[in-house]
Amino acid sequence: MGEDLGGITKQFEAEATGYVEWKDPKTILPAKGKRNILITAALPYVNNVPHLGNIIGCVLSADVFARYCNLRGHQTFYVGGTDEYGTATETKALQEGCTPRELCDKYHTIHKAIYDWFGIEFTHFGRTTTEHQTEICQDMFMKLHNNGYTSTQSVDQLFCVKCDKFLADRFVTGTCPMCNYDDARGDQCDGCGKLINAVDLIDAKCHMCKSTPEVRQSTHIFLSLDKLQGKTNEYLKVEMSRESSRWSSNAIGITNAWMKQGLDPRCITRDLKWGTPVPLEGFEKKVFYVWFDAPIGYLSITKCVLEDNWTKWWKNPENVELYNFVGKDNVAFHAVMFPCSQLGANDNYTVVNNLCATEYLNYENTKFSKSRGTGIFGDAAQGTGIPSDIWRFYLLYMRPESQDTAFSWDDFVLKVNSELLNNLGNFINRALSFVANSFAGVIPDMNLTEEDAAVLSEIHKECVQWDEQFDKVHLKDAVKTTLNVSRLGNQYMQAQKPWVLIKGNDADKRRAGTIIGVAANIAYHLAVLLYPVMPTISATIRDQCGLPKLPLFTPFPRKYLRSGHKIATPAPLFQKLDPVVIAEFKAKFGGSQEAQNTTPKTTEKPKKQAPTKDKKGGDKKKMASTAAYVELEAGARAISQLLAGNFKKFEQAKALFTRNQLQKLEEENRKLILDAKSLQQQLIELETAAGIKQIAKPIASCTPTPTSTPASGIITEAPKTATPSAASATEPKKAKEQKKGKGGGAVAAPVDDTIDVGRLDMRVGRIIKCEKHPDADALYVEQIDVGEAAPRTVVSGLVRHVPLDQMQNRLVVVLCNLKPAKMRGIESRAMVMCASSPEKVEIMEVDPNSKPGTPVVCPPYTHRPDDVMNPKKKIWETVAEDLKVSADGFAEWKGQPLLVGNATKMTAPTLRGVHVK
Repeated sequence: MGEDLGGITKQFEAEATGYVEWKDPKTILPAKGKRNILITAALPYVNNVPHLGNIIGCVLSADVFARYCNLRGHQTFYVGGTDEYGTATETKALQEGCTPRELCDKYHTIHKAIYDWFGIEFTHFGRTTTEHQTEICQDMFMKLHNNGYTSTQSVDQLFCVKCDKFLADRFVTGTCPMCNYDDARGDQCDGCGKLINAVDLIDAKCHMCKSTPEVRQSTHIFLSLDKLQGKTNEYLKVEMSRESSRWSSNAIGITNAWMKQGLDPRCITRDLKWGTPVPLEGFEKKVFYVWFDAPIGYLSITKCVLEDNWTKWWKNPENVELYNFVGKDNVAFHAVMFPCSQLGANDNYTVVNNLCATEYLNYENTKFSKSRGTGIFGDAAQGTGIPSDIWRFYLLYMRPESQDTAFSWDDFVLKVNSELLNNLGNFINRALSFVANSFAGVIPDMNLTEEDAAVLSEIHKECVQWDEQFDKVHLKDAVKTTLNVSRLGNQYMQAQKPWVLIKGNDADKRRAGTIIGVAANIAYHLAVLLYPVMPTISATIRDQCGLPKLPLFTPFPRKYLRSGHKIATPAPLFQKLDPVVIAEFKAKFGGSQEAQNTTPKTTEKPKKQAPTKDKKGGDKKKMASTAAYVELEAGARAISQLLAGNFKKFEQAKALFTRNQLQKLEEENRKLILDAKSLQQQLIELETAAGIKQIAKPIASCTPTPTSTPASGIITEAPKTATPSAASATEPKKAKEQKKGKGGGAVAAPVDDTIDVGRLDMRVGRIIKCEKHPDADALYVEQIDVGEAAPRTVVSGLVRHVPLDQMQNRLVVVLCNLKPAKMRGIESRAMVMCASSPEKVEIMEVDPNSKPGTPVVCPPYTHRPDDVMNPKKKIWETVAEDLKVSADGFAEWKGQPLLVGNATKMTAPTLRGVHVK
C-alpha cells in the first residue's frame, strides 16, 4: 500500500491541467489536434411554449453534452434555434389573428427566454426565417435537381372549398388508416407514429373550418429517396457499426426499419406562402415542405455566426464529429431524409455520425402535449419558484434513454430531498462549514494516510466511469455516478469523525485537518462533475470555495484548494421541498388541465318550436328566454368546468390532510403503546415482588397487533413477562397436560397462524456484484449484502427490464425468508422486490442513505418474520395479493405503507397501482 499511497499523493498534489474559457462564437472553428464536436438540438416549431418533454428530449440533453465536451477541452459548437416555416406557423398565426412573421417573432422570444432560464447555453440560438436559410436550401435543392434526384408529378391533394385553398398536411385531421387513431394529422399519426398522406385519412376534416375537403390534383416536386437509398444505407451502416458510434438503440432500430421497408420518392413542396420559395420555373407559388427545409436550419444558423466559415463545420466530414439530439419522433428525418439530401447533393457535407434520441417523457399518468395543453410547460416550471438546476437534475435523473419515463411530483420530492439535500448538499456543506468553523476558513495542511488514499482511489474509479458514461451519452447514468461520489465523501467523513479528532491532542487535530482538507477538495471536484448537469450549483460551490475558475476535467481529484487557501462563506445549497406546496402544484397543474379538457357534450339539440301567442307581449318574452338559453348554457358549462377543477383540488387537499392526520395519530398511538407496555412491565414486577403468580398469555391469532418500533429502525422484541412459577398440586390435570408438549415434554411455544405482512423478512440490500446467468439469457445472478456475515446469492429475471450496468452497486429491497430454490443450477436465497405490470418491471427504490440489513416493516402489523416461510401454508402468496404500489408510488399492504427502518417509504420510479412482486 506504500507505493499506492505515494502514487496517489503525487496525483493529488498535481496542478490542474487548465481551465474552461469562454470563447467568442465567431472564433470557434475546428482545430487540429483536438476533437471537433458539432452538436445540434432538434429545432422546435414556434407554435407553442415548450414543455418538459421537449426540453429534456433535445435542448437540455444537448446542452449537458456540450458542457461536458467543453469540460474535456474539445472544440465544441452547439447549434439551436426555432423552426419557423411551414403549416404549423400559418395555422397558429390564423388562430392568433396575426401574420406568420409576427407569430415567429413572438414565440422565438418565448423559447429563448425559457431556454435561458433553464441554463441552456447554445453557441448560437437562431431561426430558420433568414436569407441564409433561403440561400443554402435553394443551393442544396438545385444540386439534387441537377444530379437527377428530383421528379415532378401531379398528386391528389385535399382542397377546402370553404377556405378556397389547397390544404397542407397539418391543416387536415382525421382517423389514421393504419391504427384508427381518431385525431391523426395529415402528415403523421400521433397514435402509431407513422408518416401518412393526408388524402389517406379517414373522415378528413379541414383543421380551420371543420368542413370536409375534396380531392383535387396539384403538381409537386419529389425527392427520389429510392435512388438515394443505397448510398445512404451504406453510409449509415458504417456509422452505426463503428466502435465509437454513439447512436442510441431506438435510433438504430428506427433507421434499420426504414431501410428494410424501402424508401419511396417523397414530395418536398407544398401549396403555401410561408416558406422557402422553390427556385424553379412553374413553381413560383409553392414553397419547400418543412421536413426538407428544417434540418438545413442547422447550417444557416451556423452561417449567421461564422459567415463563410460555416463550411469549416458543415463541409468538413474528415475532421468533425456531428451529434444530433432529437426525440424518437424525429429520428427518421435526421437519420434518413436529411442524409439522403446531403449525400445526393454530393457537396462534401458533414453528415450525422451520432444520433442521440430519447424515448417519451410522460406527465404523471398521461402524456405531455403541446396541442392539448397537458403537462408542465417551461414558463410554468419557472413560475413554481423551484430553481432551474433542480429541474435540470430531475429531468436528467429521469431521462428516457431506453424506455418511456414519467415525471412524478411525488418522486420529484423524494429525489430532491434525498439525493440533493441529504446526500450531495449535506456533504458539501459539512466539509466547507468544518473549514469555516474549525480552521477559520483556511484550508489546513494535509498529510495523506492510507484511509485518505483509499477514498481518493474509489472516487477516481467513479470518475473514470463518469467520463465513459458522458462520452457514450449515457447522461442518466453519469448523474447517478456523480451522486455516488458525494456518497463516498459522506461515508469518508462519517468513518473518520473529524469532529471528534478536532477535540483531541495535536496529532488528532492535524489528522482532522487532513480529513477536512481532503473533503473540501472532494467537494470542489464535485463542482467540476456537476457543471454539465447543474451549472449554477457548480458555480455556487466554486464561489464558496473561493476559487470560481472552472478546471478542465481530470478523472483523479486534484488538490485544487491548497493549504493556506482562504475559502468564502459556506451556505446550504438546497432547500427541502415542502410536500404541502408540492401538493398545491400537483392540484394546480392536474386540476386546471382537466377543467380545460372537460367540455360537457350535448347529445341532442333542442327542437325548434313555433312561437305561440299567449298574453300580450308573450312572443317577445318567449323569444327573449330562448335567446338567453345560449348564454345560460355557456354559463352552466363554465360552472361545470370550474367545479370539476375545484373538486379535484379539494379531493387532493383532503387526501393530504387525511394523510397528515393519520401520521399524527399513528405517532400518538405508538407513544400510548409504549406507555402501556411500560406500565404493564411495572405491574408485573410489583405483582411478582408481592408473590402473585404470573401466567403466560397466548398470542392472539385473529387480529394484527400494533408494533412500537423506535425511530432508529431497529426492531426490538416486546418485553417478556416474568417466568411462570411451577404448577401447583391443586392445578387441574387438564391444564397440566395442555402445557406439555408431545410425549409430556417441555411447554410448547404458542403458534402464530395469522398471515399478514409482518411474517415477511424484507430488508434493504446492496447489490455488490451482478452478472448474467451462465445458462439462462433472461436471468441475472447477484451477490447482495443484506447485513449478514456474507452476501446472499440471488437469481432474478430482470435482464429484459434493467440494463446490467444499472444493477451494479444499487440499493434494493430483498425478501429474505422464502425457501431457497435452484434456478438453472444456481441456488437463489432471496428475491428482489419489484413493481410489475404486464409491460414493465421496475426495481423498488429506497432512500439512498439506507443501510444494508435495515428491516422493512408495515405498522400497525407486528414485525415477526418466520425463519423460512412454509411453502405449504402459502404465506407469501396470500400476502402478495395485497402488496401493491399506491397511486402516489409508495409500496403498501392493505393500504398501510411499507417503511424502511420505520422511517422512509420504498417507492416505484414510474409505475402506479400495480403489484409488488
